[in-house]
Amino acid sequence: MLLFLLVPANFLPYGDGDLVNPVSDDGSSVAIYLQQPFKYFGRTYNQIYVNNNGHLTFTQPLSAYVPYLNAGIDIIAPLWTDLNNRNGGTISYREDRSSAVLAQVTQAVNQYFPSIGFTATSAFVATWDSVLYFSGGGEVTFQVVLVSNGDRSFILINYGDIAQTGQVWLAGYDTLDSVSSFTIPAASAPELSSSSNINVNGRWSFHVDGLLNLCDTCTEHEACQERSGVLGCVCLDGQRPNLEIFDAVESCASSTGSISLSRCQLFESGFSAETLHLNDPSCRGTLEDGRLLFNFDNEDHICGTTLTSNRTHFIYQNAIQSNLRSNDQSIISRARWMNFTFSCAYPLIQTLSMPMGIRAEGGVISQEVPGQGSYEIHMVPYHDAQFTSPYEGEVEIQVNQQIYVAVEVLGVDRSQIATVLDSCWATPVNDIDHDIRWSLIIRECPNPEDGTVEVLQNGIDTTSHFSFRMFTFSGNSDRIFLHCQVHLCLVDNGRCAQVLY
Repeated sequence: MLLFLLVPANFLPYGDGDLVNPVSDDGSSVAIYLQQPFKYFGRTYNQIYVNNNGHLTFTQPLSAYVPYLNAGIDIIAPLWTDLNNRNGGTISYREDRSSAVLAQVTQAVNQYFPSIGFTATSAFVATWDSVLYFSGGGEVTFQVVLVSNGDRSFILINYGDIAQTGQVWLAGYDTLDSVSSFTIPAASAPELSSSSNINVNGRWSFHVDGLLNLCDTCTEHEACQERSGVLGCVCLDGQRPNLEIFDAVESCASSTGSISLSRCQLFESGFSAETLHLNDPSCRGTLEDGRLLFNFDNEDHICGTTLTSNRTHFIYQNAIQSNLRSNDQSIISRARWMNFTFSCAYPLIQTLSMPMGIRAEGGVISQEVPGQGSYEIHMVPYHDAQFTSPYEGEVEIQVNQQIYVAVEVLGVDRSQIATVLDSCWATPVNDIDHDIRWSLIIRECPNPEDGTVEVLQNGIDTTSHFSFRMFTFSGNSDRIFLHCQVHLCLVDNGRCAQVLY
């Protein structure tokens, strides 16, 4: 009988009472008959095999040590690589139905999947403790727990110390037809110990019976059917618009964007929601009313978004990708994959006006001006050169009094984008194209015919500043209306701010 070992954080107890795999290169356990059958993506299994090379299979043992997806089997692989327990370490397993362990896994599942109301009746625990790589040079400790109540099924994968290796490896799970498949996106094997999809370092959790994530959420426009042995939501007749793009609906606002795809169209094409993500594999979609929704913003939820520009627009771009890959280490794969690129384009050049005039013997505050429905631009007059005191309410601006104007673009990332004043001018009436006009800024520089204009800040931030002395149009009006044409510039190109001499 084994003794209890020093258990790594997040691990279930192992050792005492466990059955131990034979010491054998590429070996496996005998067929292990489960007291509680385990549902795995629509199929129910009464037996399981613990294979020495870091994976579990249901129908037969597997000696393969080179990982590959689309293997044509249901497989759970916490760390599929060439392991050798002849050189040290222990591979053990048990089906645990003790109240203490069931309480522990029940609490974990309800924490990670709070909408289910789950109570575990069985936990199958397989542990690889200090098992060496076949090539030598390091050892690994990890554990996989199959949690079930006969109807719902979950996997907990726990990682302890994982040594670096030059061997090919894979972590995740796959199914008969790879419709439901997931690869843990770690760049190196040691990263498994600090990675997670549930914000618990070294632990990954998955709902794998295939029922709640699919059939239980089918909408009135969908029906639950089996495709290639997997249950899911298929589209009812007449509910397949824009089939070639999965009925994609995109929304862009400022530096944020979202895109949603038809869940039933994705399922019918062989893609499950849990296998799809943005450029950053941690950015996954959420299901809302039969649609898989992805979001990004360019501040604290970037998700691998890139920013580029051409002569007319700046463009935020991302892509929806499938996770059917093995850290670029698999030899081949026949699984379907997706790379669905989408972008949000915003015009670089905008023209704006103060919606109300500035009166030579009175003042008016500017109002927000929408930028073609994509981002907002403010033009605000200030009393002072420090731009701390904006004009408010009725004020008097005396002729020849210095006025300070800020032009600010809202909703864009100031670390990446700068506002550039191309030109600014005044008219006696609120008409941007009026024949009578006085130029204040021409080609980013002060009008040389007006010695009072100063460009104080331009092309270095999302806000630009300029000033001039108040004037009136002779014989026309005591009001002036300000207008500016601005463009947005990517600061990385280093050519936003013009040097004035």
